[in-house]
Amino acid sequence: MRILHTNMLRGWGGQSNRVLEDIHAALADGHEVALAVPQGARLQERCRDLPVAIWPGFRFKPPVQLWHSLPDLVRLRRHLAEWRPDLIHVHGSQDTWLVVVAAALARGDFPPIVRTKHNFFDWRASRANRWLYRRIDGFIPISTAIERQVVEFPGLADKPRRLVPSVPDFAQLDAGATLPAPEIPGRPPGAFLWGSTGRMRDEKAHDVLLRAFARVRQQRPDSFLVIAGGGSLLHDIRTLAQSLGLGPDAVWLPGQRDDIPALLRTLDAYALASRTEGLGTAILEALAVGLPVVATNVGGIPDSVHHEKTGLLVPPDDPEALAAAMLRLMDDEPLRQRLATDGAAFVRSAFTADNLRRQTIGLYQDVLETRARPIPPVR
Repeated sequence: MRILHTNMLRGWGGQSNRVLEDIHAALADGHEVALAVPQGARLQERCRDLPVAIWPGFRFKPPVQLWHSLPDLVRLRRHLAEWRPDLIHVHGSQDTWLVVVAAALARGDFPPIVRTKHNFFDWRASRANRWLYRRIDGFIPISTAIERQVVEFPGLADKPRRLVPSVPDFAQLDAGATLPAPEIPGRPPGAFLWGSTGRMRDEKAHDVLLRAFARVRQQRPDSFLVIAGGGSLLHDIRTLAQSLGLGPDAVWLPGQRDDIPALLRTLDAYALASRTEGLGTAILEALAVGLPVVATNVGGIPDSVHHEKTGLLVPPDDPEALAAAMLRLMDDEPLRQRLATDGAAFVRSAFTADNLRRQTIGLYQDVLETRARPIPPVR
């Protein structure tokens, strides 16, 4: 099978990492893979040494700027004519629009389209979106919460779909145990070390985590927090930490790090305050290395964090509840040990590359065998 993946993102995050997982799965199953990405995309760099046909230079403009997408349409049609994929797997909104419009212009002579829904943001049931998503042949939601969104969207309930969660890179995470522990500037000797990882964006709610940690420090001044991740809000988060009285002896905000596996293994516990998560790859990584976790009960997080079993769940945007859960973990070592052991065992058994490969290739086969029925008119 020849599979084309498209990904609109230039940077790195959960979505780009999942595309890489899908590419590895297809290659392991003996299929050929091509990848359409913007010029300079991190994913392009990560695929440099893989037997993947790279199609760089796409702009992937928003749908309201489709008239600016003519060069992309021409480039895509040329590549498709030359490479002739059996199936196209799209991952983001802008690349989905480009591929579906190209399919509509082709008037039927076009490969089937599969869409992975990575995030928990709502799909508005507008006339444009109903036109778009009904022209997709199959769907891969990455969590139970996202699968509900797909099923509830008008016209999609009967489309082929399979719930396929993303997978932590266990080999890379395990390799972190063999690396030197990173130095944590400002950490007092013996301090209890909390950590969190992820891009500095509003939906990650690092502001809530800082406000919660300020409460924790009032009762446990022997605690320290590391938040690793770059992004557009890094300066704002650093400013907020200062305004909360969380100086360099309380919080370290180093920005983007390339040593997350090693960093995770220096922590005593992990906290995630997100307002929304498609699945929560960062929480999977924390669980996989055996950290006790506190996380918000949003999106796909409950697929891995089972309250009181593999971690603790709290409501979003509630610094007081988050602080209480963090303090509870700090004060209860047997609870920390039980959650860490059970969380690691669950993630390593339930989130596997073999399951991702079998289910993803299975969905491809479902789509190729059934190919979507005639598209009903949009009402």
